[in-house]
Amino acid sequence: MKVLLLTTCIYNEENYSDFLRLTNSLSLQHDNVVFEHGVLFQDFNLAIKLESDFSRNYTAKFFYIDHIMSLSKARNFLISKYLSLFTNYDYVSFPDDDCWYPSEFWGWFEKLAKRDNLDLFYTKFSSQPIQASSISEEHSTYKLVENASSNTTIYASNTISKLKMFDERFGVGSTNNGGEDTDFSVRAMLLSEKIVFINANLIGHRDPIAEFRYRYFKGSFGVLKIHCFKSLSLFLITIRKFMVGLVFFINKKIKISDFFINKS
Repeated sequence: MKVLLLTTCIYNEENYSDFLRLTNSLSLQHDNVVFEHGVLFQDFNLAIKLESDFSRNYTAKFFYIDHIMSLSKARNFLISKYLSLFTNYDYVSFPDDDCWYPSEFWGWFEKLAKRDNLDLFYTKFSSQPIQASSISEEHSTYKLVENASSNTTIYASNTISKLKMFDERFGVGSTNNGGEDTDFSVRAMLLSEKIVFINANLIGHRDPIAEFRYRYFKGSFGVLKIHCFKSLSLFLITIRKFMVGLVFFINKKIKISDFFINKS
């Protein structure tokens, strides 16, 4: 199985250390899985560019810019480099630089993908991930919106070919902070027939800080508003998100303008 991973990294000592943990975790995966890793280093200012240690199942191509883009723009930069090559890969994912995989994960995923011919897969993450389990849970739109992220979602390459790009109105650092992963995964869900959700922490990433979730309300609510009439589930989830926003507003965590999408 051939997997394309696309990662953005704002270059500094801490982020690069996290990035090495990610690449080291890939080197421990099953030999039947071959990785191509496209990496965009942002705010990069070293005269000597970095080089990757290649192995028989891992190759990487590094790109460099001297400034910082929004997350969705940075991912689109990488997608544009590989868009015509997606058919060379079986699956595509967008792990953050501080994501990592338990050693059995990708070998387990290869068996699952072969058995179920997956279009879309998502799971959960934790700072203490567990080894993969084949016990899946029935997919629902609510579970996808709650759990799908760049680190926890894997897309069939033909699905990515149809989606093409992230919506640059959304994403960390954009005019509507957050929501880019929800938008991308919902669009993928609407195109997919075989979707599998594993309700377990199969992928490594720092634990979310619940008290800061309001920071991404504007983007995530804006995305749900765009998709809310595409299914009853999405409509009900959007209403629920609106009610959460009211609580944030009453507690002075967000402004009234955060209920509206900035279009530029």
